[in-house]
Amino acid sequence: MNRRSSGWSVLYWTAGCSLVTVALLSAVGCEQSGLNLATVRGTVKYQGKALNRGSVVFTPEAGTCGPQAVGMIQPDGTFEMRTNNVSGAVVGKHKVTVILRRILTPDEEKRLVVPESLVPVKYAREEETPLRFEVKPGSNELPLELI
Repeated sequence: MNRRSSGWSVLYWTAGCSLVTVALLSAVGCEQSGLNLATVRGTVKYQGKALNRGSVVFTPEAGTCGPQAVGMIQPDGTFEMRTNNVSGAVVGKHKVTVILRRILTPDEEKRLVVPESLVPVKYAREEETPLRFEVKPGSNELPLELI
C-alpha cells in the first residue's frame, strides 16, 4: 500500500469515528438521567363507538426527547400509556397514532396475510396522522374521537 492510499484510509477512519462520536453524544444529550414521564389515560372512539381493542402510540416530535409510549386499548375503550414497560409517556409534544386491524383467521395467519385497518389508515401512519398531544407534568387525559 502506498502512502497516498494509507493516508486516505486514516482520513476515512478518523471521519467515520468522528461521526459515530457525534451521533453518540447527540443521543446522550437527548437522554436524561431518568425519563421525565407523566401519566396519560384516555378513551378512543371511532364514529361515536368505543374501540374494544388495538393500540395508541405516542411518538415524540422534534424537541421532545425519549422513546415511544404505547397504550393497549381495553374492551371498554380506555387506554393508559406505558414507556419501556413503565406507566407514563415522556413530557412534551407527540404524534399520536391509533392501530386497530381486523382479526385474522388461522389460515390467514399461516399465510402471513396483513390484516386491513378497521379505522382510517391516516390514524395509523405516523407521517399522516392529524392527531397531536402535548404531555404535561402530572396527570393527563386524552379523549380521542376518530371520524
